[in-house]
Amino acid sequence: MNEDNKMDISRRGFLKTAALAGAALAMPAGLDKVFAAGPKQPETSRNDDTGIARIKGHRVLGTGKAAFEVSALGFGVMGMTYNRSQHPDKKQCIRLLHEAVDRGVTLFDTAIIYGPLTNENLAGEALSEFKGRISVTTKFGHEVIDGKGTGRQDSRPATIRRYCEESLRRLRLETLPMFYQHRADPNTPAEEVAATIADLMKEGKVQHWGMCEVSAETIRKAHAICPLTAIQSEYHLMHRLVEENGVLDTCRELGIGFVPYSPINRGFLGGCINEYTVFDPNNDNRQT
Repeated sequence: MNEDNKMDISRRGFLKTAALAGAALAMPAGLDKVFAAGPKQPETSRNDDTGIARIKGHRVLGTGKAAFEVSALGFGVMGMTYNRSQHPDKKQCIRLLHEAVDRGVTLFDTAIIYGPLTNENLAGEALSEFKGRISVTTKFGHEVIDGKGTGRQDSRPATIRRYCEESLRRLRLETLPMFYQHRADPNTPAEEVAATIADLMKEGKVQHWGMCEVSAETIRKAHAICPLTAIQSEYHLMHRLVEENGVLDTCRELGIGFVPYSPINRGFLGGCINEYTVFDPNNDNRQT
């Protein structure tokens, strides 16, 4: 089998498995073909009195000092308060997050802009009791003023520091397991962002860092200053840009983990959305 065929099978296998994993927690994630740093094979188990599926497998994002071990399947908290129309009440959301922990999920993902702020508050209230067992990652970059997003990006060093302190407070943590730059700031060089994060790491406020939806060139610039643990970008059957723009290849080359967001395309590949579905115009980006 030639290398092109191997690569094609690898992509097909990931995309198929990512869609299935998003639809059913019991499905192995099977992500080892595309993620850097040699993750362990994901496993699930039903060997307990309850009979519910549990994630046993883990993978490693990043390499060397940037390595970060997490569950093979992560939990995106965003839709519990933001951009997904109606959602359960807070009590139900907390119960679901606790169940995810019970099922073996150790990686939870939120961001300052989700809400804004409400998603971090929910994650902090629901998950702070599991310190030491799980990791809650969050993101900075989108400008938020008086609790509202402005649509602008702000990754100036002083802003990153302020957002870090505020996220620590909302998440009820002493250190952030991973802090992503949510989107690139055209007015702040990637090297400056990386240097700021490196200082926060030295101060013990951030353990790992990542970037979202950035180019291969930007990844290289940032990684040279402060090694990246993960890149988070959209990747699913309907959006495969990272296969073509060099991002996946750069992650492989540099030993950076890759975290795909919306692996079932915001539910469009999950079988629950059809021509009769109505989205909340005030709280759902899927209508666009």
